[in-house]
Amino acid sequence: MIDATKTMKQTVLDEPLFGEFLVSKGFPFSLDNPIADLVTFADVVQVRQLDERAFLAEYERYRVRAKGE
Repeated sequence: MIDATKTMKQTVLDEPLFGEFLVSKGFPFSLDNPIADLVTFADVVQVRQLDERAFLAEYERYRVRAKGE
């Protein structure tokens, strides 16, 4: 699953579908953005005040649907 200690860039390089999911949720995510080299998913959770479990559960559903297509 998502390692909250990796940078967002490394996370999305490891799991590209997560980047697509972030964009679908309205996050201004891009691998070209230098901030992606600095922040982790844990940082995003804190700054956006996300419910990490709920967000990752929603991503899992997104991932399963994407595999089914």
